[in-house]
Amino acid sequence: MNDHFFSIFDPFKDRFQVLFFDKSDAIESDADLREKLGTDNTASVWQKHGNGIVIARAPTARTQQADGLATDAKNLWISIRAADCQQLVVYAPERHVAGVIHAGWKGLEAGVISAFFETMKNEWGISPRETYVGIGPSLCQKCAEFTDPVTELAGLDNRFFHGRHADLTGIADAQLDALGIPASQRERNPDCTKCRSDIYWSYRGGDKEKVLAGSTDVLACILL
Repeated sequence: MNDHFFSIFDPFKDRFQVLFFDKSDAIESDADLREKLGTDNTASVWQKHGNGIVIARAPTARTQQADGLATDAKNLWISIRAADCQQLVVYAPERHVAGVIHAGWKGLEAGVISAFFETMKNEWGISPRETYVGIGPSLCQKCAEFTDPVTELAGLDNRFFHGRHADLTGIADAQLDALGIPASQRERNPDCTKCRSDIYWSYRGGDKEKVLAGSTDVLACILL
């Protein structure tokens, strides 16, 4: 467990906490996560690689299909799971609202990032410029290989396609740029989950069976 994964949130550490769990934490289920957190006051979703966003104010256990959660409830852990996809944590300090996003290539294509910020705007009147964003480790360009990105990722910007490879992190960053979130308010962990499969769970890096059985990295946050 890493409780200092993003330095960008340091100014808010008395009000907001982020935890990142990797392979060493051996999380296979929500029960494992609750044990690590030391509480049952947790909320999670059934991730579907889409653009659904849930507003969580009470504990849940993956009963709703979505790929993002947002909350204004204090002392409720919200979390997202991944094993190569991008994981984002978002905090709006002025309104004390937080959220997490699971963004695989299908989610990027479906617009999950813009859908999340649209939810923040509709529910709390929060603009993207008011937020700080941390992005966890995910596939690097050389490890994000497809048969034919032009057809498989047809809804994404082909400027980020390089032969059979796609710069998925670049695509996500461009989407954040388009939303107007200043680069100074974003922090990306540069690690590739496949290249560093000794540390992180990686579907493409040899962990397919374990991932299908439930083993993933987990990004969690809480409003204090």
